[in-house]
Amino acid sequence: TDIADSNGAVAGRMGGRGMKNVWKLSNYLYGWLWQKWTKAVTLVSMILAVCFLFAAAVPTGTAKDYDYYPKVFRSYDMVIDHSLLPILFALGLVLILIGIFVQIKGFSTNGKGIYTMLLLPMKRHEVYLAFVLSAAAAVALYYLLWLVLMVAAYFPLMSFYKMQAAKEIFVLTRDNIVTGLDASRTNGLFLAFHRSTFLDMVFPSSFWRVVPALGGFALIFTGIFFAGFCTENKVTAVLGSSAMLLCGGYLYLHDVVKSLNPFYANPPIGRQLILGIIALVAAIWWQDSIVQKLGKRTDL
Repeated sequence: TDIADSNGAVAGRMGGRGMKNVWKLSNYLYGWLWQKWTKAVTLVSMILAVCFLFAAAVPTGTAKDYDYYPKVFRSYDMVIDHSLLPILFALGLVLILIGIFVQIKGFSTNGKGIYTMLLLPMKRHEVYLAFVLSAAAAVALYYLLWLVLMVAAYFPLMSFYKMQAAKEIFVLTRDNIVTGLDASRTNGLFLAFHRSTFLDMVFPSSFWRVVPALGGFALIFTGIFFAGFCTENKVTAVLGSSAMLLCGGYLYLHDVVKSLNPFYANPPIGRQLILGIIALVAAIWWQDSIVQKLGKRTDL
């Protein structure tokens, strides 16, 4: 019993030391990624997004331009979807994913430098976990800042539009004129997130959308790690990562493809949910495969 207790205590200390090393290395990796790459990408995207939202709040044209087509008032989902914000968000996210790949690639080609610099005796799966945590933190921070911006911008922007809509004179027909329009009833924040193609894709508001989005992004995430770590066979790395990126991109961007293609048939109810679950299982399996391959490498 004493021997078993002693072995358990040693295992516990080793496990705690391993997680402490994972935490140290993930902090270092995140700090490097933030200083070298994601800080500039995030700050520039935030500044440009604020500029685009400010430009959307400024009406253009003369009073005659509003005859038959009231441009002064637009719902929040129209403001977001008809602006450059979706493109700006996508560009920033792609750049962050590229930065993660560059960091992983640097480790896979010069991994001994990290061990020497940090002096952390770590197992391969612990090193891999540190990379996963740092990369996930970088992506999560980017999403969080955009969510805060989208929520915070709603109130001043929609207050301006509602005020302008109440003052505007809308000429619907020659003898039909509308004034004092109350636009507050059909423009709630949650409704805007649900109606907007961009906001519903990036910040899904239903379980049927959360699972496919998570599954798609998990495949994209795994494809980047597979391309970065599994470098022994370049053909396998290219084909495997490309397949994961394409399948994950399809799941993640499904609503965008559907909105852009007028001939796209609506899928059966539950199909995207099932595909999302399959993608999550496949991503977990591939992640485990990467860990196994990393453990067999002799050049690190």
